Amino acid sequence: MTTFLTIVKLSKLRGTVCSKLLAFLSLYGLLILLTYPLSAQEAETQRVRARELGIKIGIYPSGKHNAITDVPGVKVGHITLIEGDSVRTGVTAILPHDDIWKSRLFGAAHTIHGNGESTGIARINQAGWIESPILLTNTLSVGAVHDGVVRYIIKRYPDDNIVLPIVAECYDGGLNDISGLHVKPEHAIEAIEKASSAPVAEGCVGGGTGMRSYGFKAGIGSASRVLPQNKGGWKVGVLVNANGGRRHQLRIDGVPVGRVLEVDHSKPGRDGSFIIVLATDAPLTHRQLKQLAIRATHGLARTGTPSTDSSGEFVIAFSTANVFPRNTESGTFQINMVVNSRLSAIFEAAIEATEEAVVNSMTMATTMTGRNGRTMHAIPLDQLKKVMAQYSR
Repeated sequence: MTTFLTIVKLSKLRGTVCSKLLAFLSLYGLLILLTYPLSAQEAETQRVRARELGIKIGIYPSGKHNAITDVPGVKVGHITLIEGDSVRTGVTAILPHDDIWKSRLFGAAHTIHGNGESTGIARINQAGWIESPILLTNTLSVGAVHDGVVRYIIKRYPDDNIVLPIVAECYDGGLNDISGLHVKPEHAIEAIEKASSAPVAEGCVGGGTGMRSYGFKAGIGSASRVLPQNKGGWKVGVLVNANGGRRHQLRIDGVPVGRVLEVDHSKPGRDGSFIIVLATDAPLTHRQLKQLAIRATHGLARTGTPSTDSSGEFVIAFSTANVFPRNTESGTFQINMVVNSRLSAIFEAAIEATEEAVVNSMTMATTMTGRNGRTMHAIPLDQLKKVMAQYSR
């Protein structure tokens, strides 16, 4: 600051000597700026995904974005609320189809452990389809987000608006003033309107803003897989809101990372939840999607969590391949369906993508301080690389 003020004062003087001195000081200041080390907070924001750390899970390649938006037609939008010392929350919207409000897609839901809430899943499994976007938020904001989706539907389709919204939650009260009810219906509407097919923002964003997993800061994570043409060539995309597990349980690509990294000295909190959303362009029916949703549990289990009695994990799966209207003149419609012998590769792709999405939720998250001054640290990427390298020998 002193150097800067000196330069400003000298800039008002004239003469060759002053001009040379001014140039020298300007160059000196620039060199200091370029060589001065980043603060801990600034350095930590340079987060990368698992693959950029050399962690490649499974056998199948990822899609262009390595995200759920690699499945054609799928869009994701986030609204992130970070205010003052204690607001650390938000909303994430997943749109399965541009006109999901008027058309339907085959869908299915699976409850791994139900100590949580996900609205609309009874309807999904009863009807066999989905007809709503999927929104993720905190535990006490399910009502507000549900209200926002309903208001959006009424505004867009005032004469035909009987849709049951799908809203799933995770508890973020460790960092967020969850009782303050900071998420409003308009935030849900904004998340829907902002949804795009671009690469998915991960970590401390949207519904994952205040979440933590395996004793580290976490939140939203995503990944995808593309099957080879001889196995169908279909895409499978996953988005997770990761908010569960204990430090010692964490495993990444089979490596017991949680036991190797330094001990977690933070005060034990709730076991939390994982919300997993699976999308594919493979033509799967409700029955097949139900089987796919169950396979997501295998990917989650690979990261270490046993799904405890106080946790809540829900999986929602859908296929974009068959888009069918609510009514037809004949009362019937035709669909395409994958033969069962092709399902195994799709299952494996979903397992791989689910595991990687959970890892991305942690490697992309940054250390965050929130309610009551509590700090949740991000997983140290340099240490993670060393541990993974050690076990790869």
